[in-house]
Amino acid sequence: MIYLLVTAVLFLGACQQQSISKENKTTTENNKIHTVKSISNIVPYQIKAEQLHTVVGFLSEVDLLIIEQHQNREQLVRYNLETGKKKILYTSDDAIIQVLIHPSMKEILVQTANNSESANVTIITVAGKILHNFNVKSQEISLVWNPNNTNLVGLSAFNNDFSYNSYIYDGSKNKLVEFQSDNPFWTWYSDNILWVNKMGNNPLNGGTLTTINWRNGKVTSESKQKIVYVSCFKQSSLIVTMDFTKEEFRYVLEKGNKKQEWTSPAVTDYAQWFVPEVQWLDDQSLMVLLPMENGKIDEGEHPFKLVHVSLNGVHTIGQSPNYEQIICSAKGTFCLSGNNYETAISIKPYEKKKWLVVKD
Repeated sequence: MIYLLVTAVLFLGACQQQSISKENKTTTENNKIHTVKSISNIVPYQIKAEQLHTVVGFLSEVDLLIIEQHQNREQLVRYNLETGKKKILYTSDDAIIQVLIHPSMKEILVQTANNSESANVTIITVAGKILHNFNVKSQEISLVWNPNNTNLVGLSAFNNDFSYNSYIYDGSKNKLVEFQSDNPFWTWYSDNILWVNKMGNNPLNGGTLTTINWRNGKVTSESKQKIVYVSCFKQSSLIVTMDFTKEEFRYVLEKGNKKQEWTSPAVTDYAQWFVPEVQWLDDQSLMVLLPMENGKIDEGEHPFKLVHVSLNGVHTIGQSPNYEQIICSAKGTFCLSGNNYETAISIKPYEKKKWLVVKD
């Protein structure tokens, strides 16, 4: 009897160990991220000028999402930088106004319109399956997708007289919830809380951080002032304030009780402080463009440098003689820059290659 019990225990232990090994192997395989080995391996994408609508961003480290126009229909196209293969994910008979890719890389938001009085929002999977669809009466809308919860989309619907209505679309309940906000532009801090940079009469003085609980309507003014930019991602936040004495932007990246701080010369664009949108990466580090000297970027050339920032430090990757918008992949393997995001930038090493060829 004792022999049988020992044998059974050993057998079950072996089975359990084998099961764990299989699970670990599967997890390891699933965690493998496919990347382009070298920027020289990128296959350029050729497209006619009248067919190119917008390069939206990265669906993976090797796949891009592009909006194309074909015979009064607009398409979402997935393009693989390594193989040169393309796949149509979604087609719309209505004009596509904007497209957002959720940071999870699992869902895509498509805003379309067939008239000037309303907007249609459709959320699909990266395979093209429709998950949600809703309409909002508006002349124009501003959309902010919760980076940690695909079910929550914040939107401001603007009217002809510049008034607006604030909503949260809750996909888990398929419900559009209206709430009050004295500012139409926010950043998601958590599922319940929105961050608002409340400006005074002069935007050059910066703003005051305010929080809104959209579920119960509670508004709270925080102590942080002179704010010119805020952004949040997962458990991290970035706040940029203005140092008027030194004419500098002061950046503070925080995660829990850890903090990283740095500064850059302050610049303006059309009479307001200009802080380029940061690109959050999966590990909660970020890519950011920093001005290299003070001035007005709308008055000709103005040098910027591309910097990678984490709680461990600030590292310069490369620089450009003028500001160019960028979007980066989730792992930071590549970024795209240029008016049409036509230039691919590899980070290690820092190299550039034109991947998008637009023909007249």
